Amino acid sequence: MARILRTETSLRRRQAAIARELAVRHPVRIAVWAAALALLAWGALHAHRTGAYPGLVFGAFAVLCAAGYEVRLREIAAERRNLEGGRRGEQQMAERLAEQLADDHVLLNDLDFRIAHERCQIDHLVLAPSGLYVIESKFWAGTLTGDVRDTQWTQLRPDGKTRIVKSPVLQVERQRRMFIALLAAKVPDDRIHALAVFTHPAVRLRITGGEGKVFLVRDAVRFINDRCFDPPILAPGELLDLANRINDRQA
Repeated sequence: MARILRTETSLRRRQAAIARELAVRHPVRIAVWAAALALLAWGALHAHRTGAYPGLVFGAFAVLCAAGYEVRLREIAAERRNLEGGRRGEQQMAERLAEQLADDHVLLNDLDFRIAHERCQIDHLVLAPSGLYVIESKFWAGTLTGDVRDTQWTQLRPDGKTRIVKSPVLQVERQRRMFIALLAAKVPDDRIHALAVFTHPAVRLRITGGEGKVFLVRDAVRFINDRCFDPPILAPGELLDLANRINDRQA
């Protein structure tokens, strides 16, 4: 079993922040709609009695603002659902890596670096004697179609809807390049691998050229374990020291 030095925290913090925001917004929603409808009713009554319409226009504007508030509330609720799915996928991936990798591997989850003006956020980082594995995990269901060189892919979701998504391959390759710059040649470039892993049980991959880059969870674990037969580049002490120094940068 791999040693875990860091667990996921950023998604949990964001979920907690959204929960606090919704706890405030839901009671305010009632007050906003009550005020907007009251203004609309007053404007309509005033227009009926006087034939003047400024009050009615103001009431209609208030209802429009309330509708905008409602849309924003639904967007926040949708973000909370998406975060829950993403967190569940990352947790499953972390558990599988920890359970199925050898005890000379070290696992760090949810890393966040800044190099110059760029931010590098890594879902999972596996440090092994054979090299390092930068992993981007996606909890996406349905059929994904595209090419590894494309910036965007097409996702046909189980509900039949289609959406365009950014390529996680390009995302994780960027993370790999930034991580190489961060390490400053402590590990050979060809021993730092970038893996885009799809954790949802109902995902199908139709990605051209995806060999060695696009994985289901079981295939990603197998890919890392197969590299165990490569000549080691990190001794146990060096590996743990590097893992601790990377983890310390998160403080």
